[in-house]
Amino acid sequence: MRVVFLGTSSATPTPQRFLPSVALMRQGDIFLLDCGEGSQIRFRRAGLRFSRLRWLLVSHMHGDHITGLLGLLMSLQMAERTAPLEIAGPVGLQDYILTNRRLLRTEFGYELRFTELTEPFEVVYDGPDFRLEAARLDHRLSTYGYALAEKPLPGRFQAEVAAELGVPFGPLCGRLQRGEAVTLDDGRVVLPEQVLGPSRPGRRVVYVTDTRPCPGGVLLAESADLLIHEATFGADLADEARVKKHSTTREAAEVARLAGARHLVLTHFSPRYVDLEALRAEAAELFEPVDVAWDLREFVLEPVP
Repeated sequence: MRVVFLGTSSATPTPQRFLPSVALMRQGDIFLLDCGEGSQIRFRRAGLRFSRLRWLLVSHMHGDHITGLLGLLMSLQMAERTAPLEIAGPVGLQDYILTNRRLLRTEFGYELRFTELTEPFEVVYDGPDFRLEAARLDHRLSTYGYALAEKPLPGRFQAEVAAELGVPFGPLCGRLQRGEAVTLDDGRVVLPEQVLGPSRPGRRVVYVTDTRPCPGGVLLAESADLLIHEATFGADLADEARVKKHSTTREAAEVARLAGARHLVLTHFSPRYVDLEALRAEAAELFEPVDVAWDLREFVLEPVP
């Protein structure tokens, strides 16, 4: 699992920073979190493949987070995509995309599957090995944060224990690793729990942007392995952050601390900031480890040991 920041500016792009977009890769699939203007350019520059894109997860309907959507969708059409594309976001997202498609007189040869969010907390997708969660944040219009949460992983296969029980090396070991009971030639049944170690927690990546510190953000970030949190303003502009419904560096750090996150990455910086290290240092006074994102910076989440 890895995360690449495609755009890290807020409101307007700068010569160094594109508008908000984050690509999360898991087992070959790409989840795109927001899609500001120019996201597809950074997508290509990061070496990502359009064919791997599975989900678009949109936080809210402010222009700096959605103006790249139509260009990306049309590029997928030009690439002759046929696989369905899942799109989640607040109410109005479907109308925005379909209206623009009509006005641009373009069609897509692939299905768009929309999930529009209305509740304070929703499970967007619940699959066999991971789930997507969304929680309402506190901004000037309906805004959601997202979490990709892997489900608990089976314990490590203990080959020496299996051998002692008489399980021959081969397909039966594989079935036990997948959680299936097996029957040996002598009629004995070996259960997975006899040869597997303790189950292991899955990883959790959380995206919280354009918000005041709020219960929804803390809920999503609980025990996150990686928390991506907006830090539009430095601590000295706390009053402006409050008025504009954004967070400061220190407020993002406090969310990470309250939620028990393991690693905080700050993003969504006001164009006024050039020295991002100064912003990181402010957050580090309350929480460590903390990093700042910049365009095309990558973070890798190691496999669960």
